[in-house]
Amino acid sequence: MSSILRINHFVESAQQAFSSPTAKYLSADSRTLGVSQLDLTGSLTTEAKEQNKQTWKIFRESVVGTIGQRKFDWICHRYRSQINFTRMERSGKPLLPEHVELFSIGSSQLMGRDIKSRFPEKIKTITREQLSERIRLVQPFGIVGGYRDPVKISGSPGSLLAYFFHDKKLMDKEKQLLFSDVERLTFPAWLERVSKVVVNRELIEGQLIPAPGQDGRIDYYKVHRKIGTGDGLVAYALKPATSNSTLKPLLVFRPSQWAFSNEDAFETYLNDVQPNVGEMGWKAAAASFRQLMSDPHFRRNNEKISITGYSLGGAHAQYFLAAHADNVSHAVFYNDPSVDDETAERFAESMNRKPLRTEPLNIQIYRMKGDFCHYVGGKHIGWGVNRPDVNIQLMEVDHENKKIAAFTLHSHRIFDNTSFPYQMHCVEDTQQLFNHLENSKRGPDVLWYERMRRIWGGIAFISLYSLSEIVRLTSWIFGVNILRSSRDPDL
Repeated sequence: MSSILRINHFVESAQQAFSSPTAKYLSADSRTLGVSQLDLTGSLTTEAKEQNKQTWKIFRESVVGTIGQRKFDWICHRYRSQINFTRMERSGKPLLPEHVELFSIGSSQLMGRDIKSRFPEKIKTITREQLSERIRLVQPFGIVGGYRDPVKISGSPGSLLAYFFHDKKLMDKEKQLLFSDVERLTFPAWLERVSKVVVNRELIEGQLIPAPGQDGRIDYYKVHRKIGTGDGLVAYALKPATSNSTLKPLLVFRPSQWAFSNEDAFETYLNDVQPNVGEMGWKAAAASFRQLMSDPHFRRNNEKISITGYSLGGAHAQYFLAAHADNVSHAVFYNDPSVDDETAERFAESMNRKPLRTEPLNIQIYRMKGDFCHYVGGKHIGWGVNRPDVNIQLMEVDHENKKIAAFTLHSHRIFDNTSFPYQMHCVEDTQQLFNHLENSKRGPDVLWYERMRRIWGGIAFISLYSLSEIVRLTSWIFGVNILRSSRDPDL
């Protein structure tokens, strides 16, 4: 029996066990595979242990024969707190459906090297159709265990405990679900999901990510580089993976983090409360972005890229656009604060005196009414730019339910959404647009909110910094790593 067929049988049996009202384990021999009642109180007989050892052996051989030894070892190492494969196999412990789920989750974190280990050609030389076929061969696992509608997965972890303690299994499971329905998404819906939700799950360099192509068919990005200095800015540079990709290189900036267990969580709060939102993270990472823009492996033939950012990520994306506008063709911002007046004015002056571009710059800004985040800051990038080759669209999104909390409005997904009716209005008049992009002209409520933020921002900065140091000290004393940094390697 082939390895892939065996894997399918293990998946089916695991799903059967998960759906059972009583605890089950998997049992296999050279011919059959099934599920049996798990005795949670009794000790295992010698015969049962030998049967379990045989089951583990068949499962290991099936997995290695399909995904390869290197990927098998990677999964065992990544989820080492949940499974010790060698010890479980030697001791004859039962193979549980949760163990099959771990390998389903791990194999879905598909890397370019997983394809290269099985096929001789480089991924960038093959078509996306060929890559899709090879992925089906290399990664045969379906979704095992619990299922959540990807539309209903928010930017925060799905577990309360994961707010404080990093849970790689949960994070990877949520990534698996978020990429499971890409075929039905439009590119705007996919881009919004990636900007608001996926980037909080810490993508891995070399990871292959499915995306809707410009022709509506499945396409693929590869995570070319992760940029993080430990100062609150985290960004992922995604490049088209195949030879006939319809995608542009994409730079995604991560928003503020609500989960303390995520990388640079407290540093994102410090970015939020400083006088110029996001300036701390941007200054620390500016050199890294200059290197990225000169990297020919990211931008083939110096092609222009797309950028996107939500919330704090939008502020960081604005600073990037101000510094690298010549290399950008499309910028999308969701519910983001504005930057300082000087940066926005310098950008407008620079853009207005440049010669016409061969490829237009399209800037799209989405703001949800009732969300206070876009009240913050001075002027949004795009203010004062008045030229035919720069297209600026400000979309104001209104809704019917005025009782919805501001935080819900801030995180609501506009395109990646199956409920929550809304209306969208595009501000087109140039003068009206500039007034909307300058917070000092948006009314007393906006002015009051920004004044209060600046008055209390210094106190908040000191308080948050002190709290982060206390948490770090506590973590060191008890030997528990709570606050994680983007500077550290992902083990």
